[in-house]
Amino acid sequence: MGTQQRVWFTFHRAGEQEVVKQFINRPVAKLSVLFSGFGSPENRRHARARIKWPVVMTTSNGLIDGQTHNVSLGGAFIRCPEKPDLEDNFRLVMSTKDRLVLVNAEIVWSNGRKSEGKSTYHEMGIRFTKISSNDRSFLSGVISNHT
Repeated sequence: MGTQQRVWFTFHRAGEQEVVKQFINRPVAKLSVLFSGFGSPENRRHARARIKWPVVMTTSNGLIDGQTHNVSLGGAFIRCPEKPDLEDNFRLVMSTKDRLVLVNAEIVWSNGRKSEGKSTYHEMGIRFTKISSNDRSFLSGVISNHT
């Protein structure tokens, strides 16, 4: 059996506690990790891995579900059905196979609305503005195992 950890969260906006409860009550999605050797070479501060995790963003417009498509120690590439306000700083909960990762983030860029089949979505790059040392260590381990 795995080890069990007690995690304490500080909630700053209405609804954040509900976001965490939703993740705790959901069956944890299977971690989908793909080889990270894609795209053109870029000068990036942090290595990134193609990891698909369900996420929930707490914004001034409410809760927005999405999915990561790649993750680094500095941020993530996310797809979601709704476009958050570009000037919005928000809380993000990533539901990994092993635990929830809670960060503060900001949107760095957005490609706007795209379509794939019958689905429409928004793509965006986010930067983590605050992450606990435990969550940072966890992400570092996951990323280093998949790059």
